[in-house]
Amino acid sequence: MSPPPPLPVEVWRHIFSLLIRVPDAFRSDRLDPFSESRRADVYWTVAPSTRIAFLLVSKDWYSMVSELIHEHIHLTCSKQVVIFADRLEHSKTNDGVRALGSLTRRVDVQLHNLHPDDARHLARLLRCTPNLEIFVNSNFYMSLTPSAQTILPATQTPTEVIQALLMTCAHSLYRVEWTCNESPGWSDLMDLLRELPGLRSLTLTNIYGSLPKKTRQDHLILPNLKTFILGDSPSFSHASLGNVPLNTLLLMLSKSPDQLPCLQRLEGFSPFSPDFLRTHGHRIRTVRTVAYTPLLPEIIAKCPNLETFVTIFPHQQLENFYHPTLRRIGIFPISEDIVGVPVQIFTAYIMKPLEDLMCQIEESNLPKLRQIRIRNTGTLAGVVEHAVFIKKWRQHWSSRGVRFDDKDGNPFQSDIRDEGGDNLVVHGPESKHA
Repeated sequence: MSPPPPLPVEVWRHIFSLLIRVPDAFRSDRLDPFSESRRADVYWTVAPSTRIAFLLVSKDWYSMVSELIHEHIHLTCSKQVVIFADRLEHSKTNDGVRALGSLTRRVDVQLHNLHPDDARHLARLLRCTPNLEIFVNSNFYMSLTPSAQTILPATQTPTEVIQALLMTCAHSLYRVEWTCNESPGWSDLMDLLRELPGLRSLTLTNIYGSLPKKTRQDHLILPNLKTFILGDSPSFSHASLGNVPLNTLLLMLSKSPDQLPCLQRLEGFSPFSPDFLRTHGHRIRTVRTVAYTPLLPEIIAKCPNLETFVTIFPHQQLENFYHPTLRRIGIFPISEDIVGVPVQIFTAYIMKPLEDLMCQIEESNLPKLRQIRIRNTGTLAGVVEHAVFIKKWRQHWSSRGVRFDDKDGNPFQSDIRDEGGDNLVVHGPESKHA
């Protein structure tokens, strides 16, 4: 039998793109809260050994795979930062070879206790990425006291890194995120926001330091920003409540409706600034928040066109809830990490408050409601073990024409097992009843 004919390069490139590119990694926005994907899924990738095998097959394969690998750079250690910075700089000097950094669309940096040398090498790397679209900073700082207590100090992103972004890819960046306890200083953040006209999604855990006394008096305008996430998403712990820098930023953006003409999604620890909601609430379609506040009905009322509301469970208080346009309610866990608790504890501290919450939603006036989703993972994974609860609310919402869905967007099944059995429940993204 003769060998099959060789495939054209374009076909191989498409095959490799399906193998190496991660779905949703290059989205201009955060995933929809009702998406079946998780943020951690974006970091799934082909095993390094498989990538190396692809690179060694032939010159053509090496060229195609190398280009795809450098589209999304995920840095988790100092050695990686140096290697990629050297490689991208070297590729710029090779005549007749396309610079690898020009292919880079996304950079995620996730270093522990960043050293000044790491910042210098990261800036080198960023200066080689003129077409960068997404920058995600998840650098994490932690130290121990003499008594072995953990300290999570607030730390500033080095100005050198911010300047590298501004000088190299301000025209192409449309999504910027700070997700841990390293954050930009005020001056750097203001420079960045004023120079990113295409910014569509901004995530800020915090802002480092105090607002300088001398700041520009003209309004800060973010003409294309659709998604605005403030605080330690997704759990929005009490550390986010009353955050002075973040509230100051909200006030800065509350002067005129023209400052955020495209805003559609707001996430953070409620209560949000009343001035901010009064100015921009009519544009907001999605709110995600820790809802344990008596001000929630007032907050929601300032968003007359709201369609999706996500509450972080078990922080909830939804009495006297009314909204004329709300279509989707999400009940999401405060943590998606694996959790093991005795059945009695889970029943008392999860199922009882969840039952109360469902009753509050039932008593609310929501004429457009069409879907309720419980994200049964992490601290809420054991919900599926409570057949009486699932059956009761599945039948109730079905009779009202409302979908009652699980984390994957599928209706909860009626044939799940009855309660009882083991004395320990282990819950997590991949766990089963233990």
